[in-house]
Amino acid sequence: MISIFDDRFPVWYTIIFIALAFVLGAVIGSFLNVVIIRAPRHEPISGAHNRSHCMSCGHQLNALDLVPIFSYIFLGGKCRYCREKISPRYWIVELVTAISFTLSIMTLGLSVSLLMSFVLIAALVVASGTDIDTMEIPYGCSLTIAGLGVIATIMSVFTGDMPWYDHLIGAVGAAIPFAILAMFGAMGGGDLQIMAASGLLLGWRNIIPAAAIGIILGAIGGSIELLTVPKGTKKRAKEKSLEIAEKWYAEQRENGISVLPGKTEALYGSIFKGKSDIEKECVDEKCWEGTHDIDSLNEALSNELSDISKFAVSIVIEEEKVKKVTCKRQVVFGPYLSIGIIAAYLIGDKIIAWYLSLM
Repeated sequence: MISIFDDRFPVWYTIIFIALAFVLGAVIGSFLNVVIIRAPRHEPISGAHNRSHCMSCGHQLNALDLVPIFSYIFLGGKCRYCREKISPRYWIVELVTAISFTLSIMTLGLSVSLLMSFVLIAALVVASGTDIDTMEIPYGCSLTIAGLGVIATIMSVFTGDMPWYDHLIGAVGAAIPFAILAMFGAMGGGDLQIMAASGLLLGWRNIIPAAAIGIILGAIGGSIELLTVPKGTKKRAKEKSLEIAEKWYAEQRENGISVLPGKTEALYGSIFKGKSDIEKECVDEKCWEGTHDIDSLNEALSNELSDISKFAVSIVIEEEKVKKVTCKRQVVFGPYLSIGIIAAYLIGDKIIAWYLSLM
């Protein structure tokens, strides 16, 4: 590693390195905005026919509209053509990526680790943005971080920074507790995957502060989010879901479709931004007589709970009736875990040393 603060470099060299990192981060952040929006919709990321456009009026944006960070400020947060408000999320993603790139070069200097940090930051930004928008973390983000972990494991054999097996222990050590949390609904499968991949990258020592920071920030952020839920929303969501589920199951029974005697079926899913997603993959076909219509259940829930968002739904059915329905507010953990991961990658050793000094 070559520190950009090395006395061999004139001060203006250091300033140039920092400025370049900031600009590169802002530009990459602008591209990541496109990925966050289009990837979940399975839209092309680039191409002559897929140029950036206003999400309100559809007008294609020109170069002056696409200057990272500054275009949003100069336009007053509104589209130049239709004057509709632009989501501040675009500006925030660009700024966060730019600052993260800057902190990386200041901490890691000119090194292979710096290049890896740029890829890691990009993957975490996409994971966080997509998690906020869809409550899902793309497999590609976890696979990218796992790929970095493989590279780090191979490099450790030659650099001796840590034993190579520490990376494997980190992956397993992160996977087990997060798998347990996922089993009890405290975390999602995407959170588990991204933490296991990060454990492979960071090693078992640094995955500890990464997880601790992510969980603490998630608990704080989640508590604030839960407190802002309008009063009575959870009760209404549960009562309405029970009413819809009972009506739906009665219709299924009229068509000769039901849960078999002695069996209990549990349907799981979520309601996000007014759209229900009871997962067909979780249905146990061995519990049913006939072919059930989960699509009609999702349609009914979506129509009746169009103003509900971020609720997990569980519907327990026995042969004769819907036994129980539960609705639980969900908290997005991806952004909080991402903060912990990048903090541990950049200064994990310092965080551990600081904590040990308190003891």
